[in-house]
Amino acid sequence: MWNQPEPRLITPVTFRMLLVGIALALAPWAAWAQVDTEFWFVAPEVWANHGDSPTLLRFATFDEPAVITVEQPANSSFPTQTLTIAANDVASLNLAPWLSQVENKPANTVLNFGLHISSTSLVEAYYEVNPSNNLNPDIFALKGANALGVDFVVPFQMYLNNAYSQSTSSFDIVATEDSTTVTINPRKAIIGHPANNAFTILLHKGQTWSGRASSVLSSQHPSGTTVTSDKPIAITMSDDSVAGTPYGGCADIMGDQIVPVNIVGTEYIAIRGNLNGPDKVFIVPTVPGTVISLNGNVVSTLPSIYSMYTHTLTAAAAYYTTSEPVYVLHLTGFGCEVGGALLPPIVCTGSQEVAFVRSTNEFIGLKILVPAGGEDDFTFNGNTTNVEASDFNNVPGTAGAWKYANITATSFVPQLQASRLSNSTSQFHLGIVHGGASSGTRYGYFSNYAAQAYVVQVEDNTLCEGESLSLETNDLIGASYDWTGPGGFAGQGNPLDLGVLDESNNGIYVVSGYVGACPIENDTLLLTVSPVPDLPEIVGDNWLCEGESFSLSTDSVGAVQYGWSGPEGPLPDATEVEIINATPAASGTYTLVINDHG
Repeated sequence: MWNQPEPRLITPVTFRMLLVGIALALAPWAAWAQVDTEFWFVAPEVWANHGDSPTLLRFATFDEPAVITVEQPANSSFPTQTLTIAANDVASLNLAPWLSQVENKPANTVLNFGLHISSTSLVEAYYEVNPSNNLNPDIFALKGANALGVDFVVPFQMYLNNAYSQSTSSFDIVATEDSTTVTINPRKAIIGHPANNAFTILLHKGQTWSGRASSVLSSQHPSGTTVTSDKPIAITMSDDSVAGTPYGGCADIMGDQIVPVNIVGTEYIAIRGNLNGPDKVFIVPTVPGTVISLNGNVVSTLPSIYSMYTHTLTAAAAYYTTSEPVYVLHLTGFGCEVGGALLPPIVCTGSQEVAFVRSTNEFIGLKILVPAGGEDDFTFNGNTTNVEASDFNNVPGTAGAWKYANITATSFVPQLQASRLSNSTSQFHLGIVHGGASSGTRYGYFSNYAAQAYVVQVEDNTLCEGESLSLETNDLIGASYDWTGPGGFAGQGNPLDLGVLDESNNGIYVVSGYVGACPIENDTLLLTVSPVPDLPEIVGDNWLCEGESFSLSTDSVGAVQYGWSGPEGPLPDATEVEIINATPAASGTYTLVINDHG
């Protein structure tokens, strides 16, 4: 006789609902920062017979550790490099093993040598030519998003010749997106192209191209060359083995990663370096008819973007103002060794903290600019005595509004370790001159070339009714935080609590404000608040015998995910699930979690 199994109880199915979803629409910190999580760079050719190896990428972290990836998107033969760096630390990547795939040669050729650098947290980065023969070094400060643009005027010095025919001045271009059309109008003849004859090239993501002067003569350097594109590019300016004849006969490279026209400004300060003679400052306009003033006095009007004003800097510092935005290239150095850097505009720019690495045990000097009132608020690696108010002087022509310091830092800056200069009250600019009087000069500015920016720091902007949210952005010294939003919403503060949300909170929120008279770049948040849907009906037998089958289903349709689970674990993601040949272990509570946002 067949014995009927004892019925096994499946308890009534319970239901709960979870609504989740992240679809951030936030502007990155990098939108206006030299400290960044992404960099594009193309390395110039440096003549090997004067010294070009090794070359390195140097990185410095801040309060968070970083995993940094270095790749060449257009070159599969370049092995992707990964560096893991602790917080407040430095690291270097020696590129010597791949130098033939890093230096952008030959000229007038589309190549695949663009470097793309990404980081999991904010870092500073620069490229260093650090030859083993201790000759011809320089640093190229990577400027992150500030380097990217579609409209450039390329500045060059037109004072010193190049020492060797193999080391003429050059500008190198890297594309950040596929199918980028670049139009180049060289001011002087370059290899393969005559002067003042515009032409176009097509580059894909990570591809590069080099424009190299046809002559070593300073008068033939292609300053004023215009480069425009339909998608963002980055440009490196290089002047290899510049003959420092007026300073004692050395030859040294000078160069920098330049910024687009929309980043340059109308006020600049140059601090004289340590050459055996005056520095030179080269001002290149972006608009015809630009009026140049030196220390408050008009000195020149530049008729075209191909013209240039050259200032011989004999004083300790000089203040330049212009009627329209200009590029300012500063030639300085140490002894007879020259170096060059693109100066940052000073209005509403600068950094609160700058990190760098000293490469050798040679001389190192700090060139610091700060608004008056901030000169007593510096710390170097936590020490308040290395950079003091007594080190600063008034910048001529600024009526005391700006202070400068030119500090010999050889005794307190460690070699190949993290160095960090910060100011607790003001943004500042920092330039580094590093090298030997007869070996070579490294010169670059590491502070931010563009205005500060807000970065909204809300992780989840797709929420449900009944949840809470605080609007929050990055902290900036002395900043105001003014929020506007849907339905006439307005509030101040950081963070700013919105309280319990409902559908009236849907919309775009904008944070804006100032540091003093300087506007801060806005950021936005798109907030979506969804109503909680009605509980669906769940259908299924809750009494059956061992060996029988049963199913559970819901009348809720259109959800992104149906998360069923029971006593034996997760079940398939569907509106209906089936249990085949049930056993006693199937007895218990079944739960459905619906995600209807994705």
